[in-house]
Amino acid sequence: MKKLAAITSAVLMASAMSTAALADNISDDFRAAEASYNSLSAQLETMGYEAGNLDLGHAMTTSQKLQAAQEQNKELQGVFDDLHSAN
Repeated sequence: MKKLAAITSAVLMASAMSTAALADNISDDFRAAEASYNSLSAQLETMGYEAGNLDLGHAMTTSQKLQAAQEQNKELQGVFDDLHSAN
């Protein structure tokens, strides 16, 4: 019985650690996407396009924020490509 309790405890601890690591990765990915957006936005402003701030709207989970930032990055990248090819 003690062995079962020890195994169960170890499994629960490993699960909690992997969940925390996943959350850290998502947070890091979001911060990277946010930095990328800000950088691309600044570059576009030098080209005469007003990109504005990253719009995350209402309360979201970190993974939803990451997805929104990635989608807005794709939109800005398309604008950048269009402006760059026009020059």
